[in-house]
Amino acid sequence: MVGVGAIVPRDSGDGLEILLVRRRYPPFPGRWSLPGGHLEPGETILEAARRELLEETGVEAEPLGVAHIHELVAVGPGGLPEHYVIIDVLMRYLRGEPRGDSDAEEARFVPYREALRLPLTPGARVLLEMLPEILGSCTLKPIRTEALEEEPRAQE
Repeated sequence: MVGVGAIVPRDSGDGLEILLVRRRYPPFPGRWSLPGGHLEPGETILEAARRELLEETGVEAEPLGVAHIHELVAVGPGGLPEHYVIIDVLMRYLRGEPRGDSDAEEARFVPYREALRLPLTPGARVLLEMLPEILGSCTLKPIRTEALEEEPRAQE
């Protein structure tokens, strides 16, 4: 299964904040994580990140690019393993005040140093520890999907 996570930092004026949600359902209920969810059929990674962010938190943001990929193998219903590939997208905050929804008990911008002390999901902990490197990277650029939609041309 393919999932997306939305990395939404913002400058509060007092320092860096990161948008987090407290999970309502397994895996890791009650722990803090990035907003995100499943990729829908026919949806691009960037579209999924934008949609999941808005659905889970009410926040709007512009996708900038893929920042991190990780996987999770968990025990699902009936004891069967579930394998997730999670693609985290760095996003530029545009507008909206976070609020929880049916999947998230709570959603809020958390000061970065405070976020590191919260009970986080394993993937969120790894990502938050990497956040200074991700934000300082000059290689992150918006992903352009238009080129992927063109028919390949034969070399003449």
